Amino acid sequence: MKTDQNQLRFNQALLVLLLPLAALMDLPWLVYALFLLMVSQHTPYDLMVALKRLLRVPPRLAEEDPRPHRFARTLGAVFLGLASLFLLLGLEGVGYALALLVALLAFINLAFGFCLGCFLYLHLRYARALFTGK
Repeated sequence: MKTDQNQLRFNQALLVLLLPLAALMDLPWLVYALFLLMVSQHTPYDLMVALKRLLRVPPRLAEEDPRPHRFARTLGAVFLGLASLFLLLGLEGVGYALALLVALLAFINLAFGFCLGCFLYLHLRYARALFTGK
């Protein structure tokens, strides 16, 4: 299977740039918007892909299993969803802390090539195989 490496890096760059900006300037709507962008991956209209195309970022396909990356993005969306919920409830400290955690993990992946979500995905698959024999 093919994975668009530029799409992954584009998504990470958006999170790394915009989530700290949202926290510094107290812009909860920016966290909500990034959450919606990440959740859209589960629809026929992936808004992150559409935004990358609109900005004319060319694809860079690599032969790689996309499932670990989808899992990581889903985890990021869950954390941004929780951050959004806490922000809506008026718990800005917790909300922005969760959002900044997503930004930090995106930065680590962008800068050092280590994807914690991918790592977790692979280890969960190993554990499943170990316990189920599959």
